[in-house]
Amino acid sequence: MTANDLPAPIAEESLAFAMLLESFRRVEELGKSMRKFEVHPKSALAGDDAATPYETLSSQVETNIQGAIDNVGALSALMIEAHVLPAFAHFGLLRNALEMVGMGLWLLGPTARDERVLRSLQATLEARRDSVNASNELFRHTVRFPTDDPVHVLLLSQRDARLGLLGRSLATPSISTRLAAAQQYCAEQPYTILGFWRLSSGAMHGRRATLRDLLEHDILSSSDTEVRTSMTSGVIVVANILQHVEVYLFELTFLLLERAGHGKRAGATVTNGGSEATTTDNR
Repeated sequence: MTANDLPAPIAEESLAFAMLLESFRRVEELGKSMRKFEVHPKSALAGDDAATPYETLSSQVETNIQGAIDNVGALSALMIEAHVLPAFAHFGLLRNALEMVGMGLWLLGPTARDERVLRSLQATLEARRDSVNASNELFRHTVRFPTDDPVHVLLLSQRDARLGLLGRSLATPSISTRLAAAQQYCAEQPYTILGFWRLSSGAMHGRRATLRDLLEHDILSSSDTEVRTSMTSGVIVVANILQHVEVYLFELTFLLLERAGHGKRAGATVTNGGSEATTTDNR
């Protein structure tokens, strides 16, 4: 019996599960290949790293890629090895993967080095500030992030070492703004990173309006005044989001490899303001 022989809803779910398995396989293979990643000395990314020595741009993007792969691997273990599709928990894994891919594209996407360096410094300062503030919270300290923090001072000096960045703000845009901006660095897909991130965030936080849109419903009982339902997350929804994660993750990886001196992306058609996104400012 093939999927064509099954009733329509079952056949659709069967195909979605096959698509899910293929996405898991491809992302796992990507993780294995990324273990050999290196930045070639004369590449554009090597120049970016030289301008961001405290926390290099390449390490930031590679961490985002590995983090996305790790979340997809955890989802695979949950669904395939443990044979479980929970109603809520997996949306956190999908959300994390979407956010990490989007952050990587936001960091690496700009064609001008100054903009890539600025975003790298902004992300580094954001991480430093969050870490310091979290430690203060743990120990119930009320001290705010100091302007003379040594890492902050160092990042300001790295910023001002580039004339094009002199005096620019190191404040980061909101996550949603960054994810929206990331979209311009990859080919068009049916759904955006930000759109799926919002939906998976809503589901992860138990927001019922989002859950009603995303989850499948089995009617338990009904009356003139009430309908009781049991909500379960269908494999079709998960497969659709995961396939987008996979596509965007590969695009980010190809861009990283190109910037690192491993050749141009095959068939790259993404444009930014009329110029190819593969164009790189090596100054």
